[in-house]
Parts: sequence; structure tokens; C-alpha cells
Amino acid sequence: MASGKKRKRVTLSIDTKLEILKKLDSGISLSNIAVEYGIGKSTITDIRKSQEKIKQFAKEAKDNGTVKSRCIVRKAADDAFDKAMHLWFAQERSKGTPISGVMVTEKAKLLYREMYPDKDENHFKASTGWLCRFKNRHGIRQLRMQEEFLTTDWNAAGVFKNIFKSFIEQHELTRDQVFNCNETGLYWRQLPNKTLADSSEEHAKNFKSYKDRVTLMVTANASGDFRLPLVFIHKSAKPRCFANVIMSALPVHYYSQRNAWMDKGIFSDWFFKNFVPLVKNYLTSKSLPIRAVLLMDNAPSHPAIENLLTEDGSIRCLFLPRNVTSLTQPMDGSILENMKHRYKRNLLRRVLLGSMQFESYTDFCKQLTIKDAVYMCAEAWSEIGSQSLRSSWNTLWQCIDNTEPDKLENNDQKEINQLDFSEERQLLDITMEELEDWLNADKYENGHPILSDHEIIELVRETAQPDSDSDKEGETAKRVP
Repeated sequence: MASGKKRKRVTLSIDTKLEILKKLDSGISLSNIAVEYGIGKSTITDIRKSQEKIKQFAKEAKDNGTVKSRCIVRKAADDAFDKAMHLWFAQERSKGTPISGVMVTEKAKLLYREMYPDKDENHFKASTGWLCRFKNRHGIRQLRMQEEFLTTDWNAAGVFKNIFKSFIEQHELTRDQVFNCNETGLYWRQLPNKTLADSSEEHAKNFKSYKDRVTLMVTANASGDFRLPLVFIHKSAKPRCFANVIMSALPVHYYSQRNAWMDKGIFSDWFFKNFVPLVKNYLTSKSLPIRAVLLMDNAPSHPAIENLLTEDGSIRCLFLPRNVTSLTQPMDGSILENMKHRYKRNLLRRVLLGSMQFESYTDFCKQLTIKDAVYMCAEAWSEIGSQSLRSSWNTLWQCIDNTEPDKLENNDQKEINQLDFSEERQLLDITMEELEDWLNADKYENGHPILSDHEIIELVRETAQPDSDSDKEGETAKRVP
């Protein structure tokens, strides 16, 4: 006889539902799972039917830390606007901007009017209820401006050094096992402005068009003993110049993205398919335990660190705090500057060596292909000395190795100072100021974009476009009334 006792209602979080799916995959029976979680078999069956939706939602939720708190796979009523608002919020926080709840609601009103100019102003009021739901959807715990904890950069850097030291000691890591990566933008075809305006041209009218941009990412360990191939991101998946080239044989990890930016998909693919296997092989060759950590900045283009972890937990990632990245990031500043200056010196030498083969410098820019840029970038990266890579960790590593002197020589800055452009400058008849302007033209280019409101809206709409296109492909030619 069935028991008259009513089963207590149990609300399962997304995190718990993922656990149930893993147990189903491992072969545990429905009955055992039902008893363990105090739920009915029909609930487990429903979870299994919706597993694809749950897994996709969990992946997105992990990036904003809500996978443990969310229980229902439910999106906002206006998903495109919700994504646009969250993209704006993430971008502002990546810049370290303190944000209050009032700021979010006011921004929401402005962005909604720009996104939907045809709708009445009172159609969306950005109420307190909307703000609470927005915060819950994206794991935003608190929005305050006056009381937000904002330390000075140097104080925050000191706090992080203590955290970093504890992490290294806890996991028993050496310099060989600690890595850092960082992205930068490069104008790969740009020449000094005066160089383009040669005797055959009245002025460099096409100068702006040669700011074609690629994203580069460098990665190396704290000992300077191992550097990974560059990550090279271009707009085209396979340009015509690579028609007869095996892409895997290139000296870089080549990726494509519509605007040549780093994004979460590219970073995740690189981490699991390139970083993890190469680091494991390196550690094995050094007879070291398979344990490593990758330091990186907390940029919108990087997935959550929970999504960047090997199954056994041996290789993981660690975010640098937003307000100390410029002070503690080893691959920031002089390393990237050194690499780009070497690329540009090789570019000028290529101009001079091939000056008899093209009619003008504008013609040279047109003939330069992305394949040339790939090999020149790889060469520039390989030219940076191992000691420079090691010394770039001085600021961060001093908290661990107290035997090192307080003021170590920055070998990388020394290498930059030794780069001599005097011969090229004299032959091309450009001043030192013109040379420095050209060298620093892309100095502050990041690996991810800083988007305007209009660009955020366009990006969200373009992201949603493939779904609508795929729906149309499934429609029959004959319209059903």
C-alpha cells in the first residue's frame, strides 16, 4: 500500500543538477539517485531530457559565478537587452570602474532607448525589481559606490603578493611550473607616416587603411626556460596566402575572429588543446610533477577560472586583481613592447631590402601578407632572451624568493634600449619623434575591445543573428496560412 506521507518539495540548483547528470552518465540508477537527493524519478527524468539546455546554461553561468545559486534555466524576457547590459557592466568592471545600482538603472534606460528607439519611453522603467533580477541572473552580489573597497594600486599589489605566495607554497610550485599570458594588439602593416609619403605620392592618403590589426598573446614561465608559441588572431580563418599551407605547421597558434579579438571560445580552446599538452610535455621532460598554474588578467575575453581547470585539477588558472595588473603582470609592459619593437624593426628592414621591387611604400603595404606577419611575429618573439623573460617576474617573485636582491636589473628593458633604429631612420629620412610615434601607435592596444554603446548593441544583435538564419533554413518554400 502506498504511503500517505507527502514527499517534501526539493529545489535543486543548477550545480546539483549537473551532479545528477554526471551520476547518470556513470551508470548509477534512477532509484539510488532519487533516494540520495530526496526527489522523484520523474524529476530525474526531466533533468536528463533537459541536459543539453542545463549544460549550456551552466557554462554561461560559470562565467559570472551564478551556477551554485541559480535553480531555474530561465533567461530574461528580453535576452538581447540583458546581454547588452551585462556586456557593458563587465566591460566597466574590467576597467575598475566602481558601479552603483543607480548607475546601472540609469544606464539601462539610456541603452534601452538606443536599442529600441521606436518604443515608448515608459515601456521600460528599469525598476528596482528589474535591478534585483538582473543582479541575480549574473551573480552581482552588491552594487555600491561610496562604500566599495577600493585600495590604492600599491596596497592591493601587496595584498595579492601574499595571496600569490600562499598559493605557490600550498601547491608546491617552482618557477618552471608558474606561467603568465597576456594579449596585445599589433598594427602589422603600419609604417611611419612620412615613409608612406615618398616622391611618387603627394601625401600618404592611404595611411589610415594600413592600421590592420591582429591580436597576439605571449605565454612564458617564471624561470624563462619555456615559452609557448604565440597565439595569433586574425579576421580570416584561412587567408589566400595560406592556400597551400598546413595551418598546424605554422610557428604560431593561429585563430580567427571577426574583429581579430580574443574571446572566451578562443582562449578556452587554446588552454585545453595547446597550453595543457605543451606544459605537460615540458614538465615531463624536466622530471617535474604535473602541476602548473597560469596567471592572467581578469578580462571580459577570458572564461571563468572554474572553466579553465583540467579534470584532475593539476593545471589551473589564477586571476590577477583588476587594479594591480599593470604592477604585477610579468608579460605586461616591456615584454610586449620589446616584441613589437623587434617586429617593427624587421618590418623596416624588409622595406629597405625590397625597395627596388615595389613602386611605392603604399604598394609595399599592399604586397605584405598575413603569412609574412605570422613568421615575423614568431621571429620577434623568439628573439627575446630567456633572462629577460625571467627578470620580468622580479616584482611578483620577490615575495617568494627572499634571497634575490630587492632591485634586480630589468634585462628586458635593457634589450629595448639596445634596439637600434639609427640606420633605418637615416635611410628612410624620419626624425626620432616620428619613429617614436610610430613605435607607440599600438602600445595601448588590448586583446579585447572597449566597446561603445552602439557597438555593444550591434555585437549582441550579430550574435543572435545565426539562430534566426538557421531557423529560416528549415522553413519550407510554401508558407502555411
